[in-house]
Amino acid sequence: MKQPPALWKVRARSLEEARLAVRRGNPEGLHDLRVALRRLAATATALRRPRLARQATRLAKSLSRPRQLEVDRQLLERIGRLGLLSPDAITALAARWDKTKGRAARRLARASDGRKMSRLRRRLARLVRQGSGNGLKRLTAARAEAEAALSRSLEGRDDATLHRYRLAVKRARYLADDLSTLGLPEPADAARERALQETLGRWNDLRVFRKHLAASKADAEWRGTVTLAREVERLLAVLEPAVASAREAAVAASRPAGRVLPMRSAARARA
Repeated sequence: MKQPPALWKVRARSLEEARLAVRRGNPEGLHDLRVALRRLAATATALRRPRLARQATRLAKSLSRPRQLEVDRQLLERIGRLGLLSPDAITALAARWDKTKGRAARRLARASDGRKMSRLRRRLARLVRQGSGNGLKRLTAARAEAEAALSRSLEGRDDATLHRYRLAVKRARYLADDLSTLGLPEPADAARERALQETLGRWNDLRVFRKHLAASKADAEWRGTVTLAREVERLLAVLEPAVASAREAAVAASRPAGRVLPMRSAARARA
């Protein structure tokens, strides 16, 4: 069975590949770098390397806004193809959001090549050289704890709980990947967790996009751009059921396998 030094090497290699993707201007570079940092944070937390975990988490968080800007632009392009907004409104919103593009690019450059990244890479390189014995027990315990956090359904929970649950799903999946790297089989809940991550991610993207659209509407009203404000208001009304549907799908995916719905809920589900 592979030892944790091999696991640290995997994390170091993933981080370096993501950094190179950012340097090359790869469209997926930002996403890959955030994932590599969050995976590293999960591994470091499980293997009791809190300083490394904090460094990786802070860098990943610094990239949240640039990543959301990418997601917003992708959704805006899709809405344009569907004809839900006029070309003028699409252009106006894109221009408004692109004002933060330079700031996002600077954040990405600092995260991938700045001093904080350099310190993190040096710390990770020392772990690769030194090794740390067999951390299988700690990883297994951390994975069991992560699984337990996902054992309850999201029914009746608020958005903040759904958001925390989404992050917990990611952590559980990252730890499962660590155990797989060490030679263990895929957990039985892996398929459920993939579905959870996908549905919760879709819901989160839509709700944050809606929030940014609402801010754009308020800005348009303040500036007296009445036509744009009205178009965005209509789009928000269209998005409302889509966000609700994505939320319902996430809640449904969170139900433990084999759970029986109450009779009244089951009747609604069949309708």
